[in-house]
Amino acid sequence: MTSLDDRRLLLRRLAAAAGKHPAEKAAPAGEAVAVLQGEGDRLARFGKAFAEAGGVLFQGPAEEVLHELGEMLRMEGVTALFFPEDDAPARQLAEALTPFGPFTMTSCAEVRGGSEAVTAGFRTAEAGIAETGTVVETSAGGKTLLPGLLADVHVSLLPASSVFDRMDEALASLCADPPRNISFCSGPSKSADIEQTLTVGAHGPRKAIVFIV
Repeated sequence: MTSLDDRRLLLRRLAAAAGKHPAEKAAPAGEAVAVLQGEGDRLARFGKAFAEAGGVLFQGPAEEVLHELGEMLRMEGVTALFFPEDDAPARQLAEALTPFGPFTMTSCAEVRGGSEAVTAGFRTAEAGIAETGTVVETSAGGKTLLPGLLADVHVSLLPASSVFDRMDEALASLCADPPRNISFCSGPSKSADIEQTLTVGAHGPRKAIVFIV
């Protein structure tokens, strides 16, 4: 197959693995909230809160999102992509983005060992919280949280059906099999602990991206 055919096959596999059909049109970062208005108040509120926290939101067919997402990663200086080995949608999105860099693939183990590359970590999120624009990722099933902790840029794949109105609702969805660790991500990592000066990327990713699937 040609590289274009390969890319289309990856995109179809990504949609199938996520269990969702893509929306009608991709949303550039600055227009994400407007597009989400058509998906209902819950997603609109999530998009608004996530953007206010400094996050970047994408929604739409993967083939339309890939170019803009790849360009954003290049602008952040990203050279390497990684994802949990057992996360098929994250792997397929990263693989589809490879020619847009070009980016190389690395592993969670290599990043944990102190990779010098500027990295983007991909992961499928368990839930989103509309009232705070928060992405919820857990260690359920032995999943790693490293893409949201060690990457310079974190890309979360968030199923639209997994966005809840409030935190208690999101937590209730995890009660059947409570995970050992839960990560709540509301925009990029930031801190003003030192002389009240805001520093982005202080303890984790300097840019947080959500792709609604």
